[in-house]
Amino acid sequence: ALVRCLVSLSAIGATTFLALKSQSSDMVMRERARLLDLTHDTVFVRDMDDVITYWNRGAEELYGWRRDEAIGQVSHQLMKTAFPAPLEKITAELFHTGRWEGELVHTKRDGTRVTVASRWSLQQDKRGRPVATMETNNDVTERKRADAELRESEGRYRNIFQTAGASIWEEDFSKVKAAIDDLK
Repeated sequence: ALVRCLVSLSAIGATTFLALKSQSSDMVMRERARLLDLTHDTVFVRDMDDVITYWNRGAEELYGWRRDEAIGQVSHQLMKTAFPAPLEKITAELFHTGRWEGELVHTKRDGTRVTVASRWSLQQDKRGRPVATMETNNDVTERKRADAELRESEGRYRNIFQTAGASIWEEDFSKVKAAIDDLK
């Protein structure tokens, strides 16, 4: 009877220890998730079937879906992702190197499209098997638009200068102006 009692107490002690350890791990995970909510970048995690398992505040703000609406959805279907290469090729690189970077086009909840600089990191278990992918995105839509406008403007003026019948050049008279200002 004494041995059974000691075995029972040992089992209760071990169970209590494991439960407390699990609670401690859960608290650490919740704290890390709260930290990810501080960033303005979008951060979300998807399982190996591309189902969203975590969605931060930055993702809510950029894409328009609340956390509870996004979790459980297939990310590429939810945001109607346009990839720069076939998804199979991107996934192969992710599995081979553990990461992938590139630009994606996503559709927000309101239907507007955004271009994002995307970084994927593969999470693996202790045996090295892939279990999840963390995706972080930064909206580069305005930068891409400004770059396109600049290229268009440069092309337009280059064409004008190359086809003009008169000679055009640019001079810097700032030193002359400074000398005249000194004479005054």
